[in-house]
Amino acid sequence: MTRKLDPRTKVFLLIVINVVMMTGKISGVFFYVRLAMVAIPFIIMLKNRMYSGAGIYAAMYTYVFVLEGYTMVSMNRVLLTVILFTTGLVSRFLAGGMMAYIVMKTTTVSEFVTAMERMHVPKVIVIPFAVMFRFFPTIKEEWEDIRNAMKMRGIGAGSGSIMQKLEYVTVPMAMSVSKIADELSAASMTKCLSVKGKRTHIAKVGFSWQDLLFSAIAIAGLVMHIFYGGAITG
Repeated sequence: MTRKLDPRTKVFLLIVINVVMMTGKISGVFFYVRLAMVAIPFIIMLKNRMYSGAGIYAAMYTYVFVLEGYTMVSMNRVLLTVILFTTGLVSRFLAGGMMAYIVMKTTTVSEFVTAMERMHVPKVIVIPFAVMFRFFPTIKEEWEDIRNAMKMRGIGAGSGSIMQKLEYVTVPMAMSVSKIADELSAASMTKCLSVKGKRTHIAKVGFSWQDLLFSAIAIAGLVMHIFYGGAITG
């Protein structure tokens, strides 16, 4: 069985990827730094057998990088602006968004809480994030239930006005969100997340050679970003 990455490593990778991709240059030496940052979520998805997501992710970035390279050739100024704007948004936000999805998808609440407590992170920070880890998956389940309920009542893509469809979705979703928030808050209290003192944990977390490898790549990319990506320029 392949060992999972430590939650602390995934959070660190999430921070570094967002900093490097959103604030760095897109050309020169830094292009290879960006390529390394883009490769990290792709490799982790392959490692966790998320093959369809990895394929879509790779296809989107291949398209973006090819298009960005093509725009270096002289072309219509308006078209150039539109292409750079759209590709820039995708290239800067997609890697960080995918890494956030990986963190949410592959990390349990118990693993996250255990890892954060080992780092002595204040509970005022840990508890909201622990609730968030269950909030978004639960919202997704509620959304699927609402869609199925709409289909059973004959409310499909071709029936009813836009305002009616919006009402059928937003009203039950708003009620579900309020209910889910209360239930998750109660669950966190039941699990004694707010109790002071040392707690025992069933979840096993720890660093492996994979954590060291990904962290080394991220640190190297961050250093290159500082000296070549715009933070410090020669």
